[in-house]
Amino acid sequence: MDYLLGIDIGTSGTKGVLMDREGKIYARAEREYSIDIPQPGWAEQNPKMWWEATIQVIREVINESEVNPQQIRGIGLSGQMHGTVFLDKNLLPFRPAIIWADQRSSSKCEFIYQKIGKERLAELTGNPIAAGFMCSTLLWMKENQPEEFSQIYKVISAKDYIRYRLTGNLGVEVTDASSTLLLDIKRRCWSEELLDILSLPLKILPGEVHESQEVAGYLLAEAARDTGLLEGIPVVYGGGDQSMQAVGNGVIRPGILSSTIGTGGQLFITLDKFIYDPKLRIHTFCHAIPDTYHLLGAILSAGLSLKWLRENILHTSDSYRIFDEKVEKISAGSEGIIFLPYLLGERSPYMNPEAKGVFFGLSLKHRRAHMIRAVIEGVVFALRDCLEVFEELGIKIEQVIASGGGAKSRVWRQIQADVFNKEISMTQSVEQAAMGAAILAGVGVGIYKDVEEGCKKIVKLKEEKIKPIPENVDIYHKQFEIYKSLYQDLKEDFKRLKEKR
Repeated sequence: MDYLLGIDIGTSGTKGVLMDREGKIYARAEREYSIDIPQPGWAEQNPKMWWEATIQVIREVINESEVNPQQIRGIGLSGQMHGTVFLDKNLLPFRPAIIWADQRSSSKCEFIYQKIGKERLAELTGNPIAAGFMCSTLLWMKENQPEEFSQIYKVISAKDYIRYRLTGNLGVEVTDASSTLLLDIKRRCWSEELLDILSLPLKILPGEVHESQEVAGYLLAEAARDTGLLEGIPVVYGGGDQSMQAVGNGVIRPGILSSTIGTGGQLFITLDKFIYDPKLRIHTFCHAIPDTYHLLGAILSAGLSLKWLRENILHTSDSYRIFDEKVEKISAGSEGIIFLPYLLGERSPYMNPEAKGVFFGLSLKHRRAHMIRAVIEGVVFALRDCLEVFEELGIKIEQVIASGGGAKSRVWRQIQADVFNKEISMTQSVEQAAMGAAILAGVGVGIYKDVEEGCKKIVKLKEEKIKPIPENVDIYHKQFEIYKSLYQDLKEDFKRLKEKR
């Protein structure tokens, strides 16, 4: 029997799955960790923490599955996107990684637009620039921490650091490379033009850019001892978590939209040709399948908004299942409350790090259940904001697949169906990003001919589908118009609020 191991290095924890070539899961494990906030708006994590979590997860899935490590044919990796791991000449991290949620480099975004021009940036990268991306982070460090910048030998992403610890390979693949904003996305190679304009050295990037399904290297003896695996197992490059969850959900052809609600939220759809938003409201990245791309609408505070409400405002230990029970008793629209989920600023479609969270419409009749429902609705409104851009670009949507932690809740799924006015499906996949990584490992070692064959064998839809409720669709359509106007009305006030601090 052949087995495949998929590891996902996320923002809130590392997850792992061990499956056979038919997709049967023999074990899964998770180790949670936190984000360090050394200053307001900053977000860092210690790469050592990711490695320790990876070791624990691998050991747990081996022990739980009782699978002979000799039967594990390949390892695939998924990881949080955009962040930056800083390595010195000894290839050791010399400071914490600056991750995607970090806002310190927001001032560099406008600088980049001025240096390159929005039109040329869009042509080269297919993307708006955002704080927390490697490009803007490097520029911030160069200006504000020049001594640390001078220590940089190489910069890599989260999952690429874990792959380096597993194999000694410092390479990079297309999905994470395109999310740095330093890649010529059509040519799938580093943009020397962009690096030259920004005065960033090409030599600190990790060399040639590979496709996600390629074998990157083989498990080192030391890593084998740490993890309980066998030396020499092939390790595939893998990809950023959004491409990997898409593979794990079978979102590998045009027409299928993935709606993911995790810490952040994302809408993802595959493209068979390079398409970008000339207004730079959403992202175009390389997909994990050769010669394909994907559109991504990304919001920063999805499940994070509900976690914030539970821990910081309601101060309750109620489970999210209990939240669902309370929310189901509240009618669509939360009796007039609208929530703007901009707790970390916002990415798509506004690209505004100065945006702030807002509860609008509160009155004495409202209780905690109204606020809980309003937060869920606000998150889905933010995703619909991205969906409207997709549709404006002429993207046809035949099917919507819900994924992430929010997909486990029927309440979240029904609200998505009602706000999007589209039927919502789910796959039987668990830990979709880790499963996607395992499928890529299977392609890399020859178990599957290609990603399409792997997904056809592994990914199955659940029978249950959530249909929109017509009266709720009408309520949400009207509330969404207010939601959009609130942002426009408050945009300048967000800026003034920052100036007063």
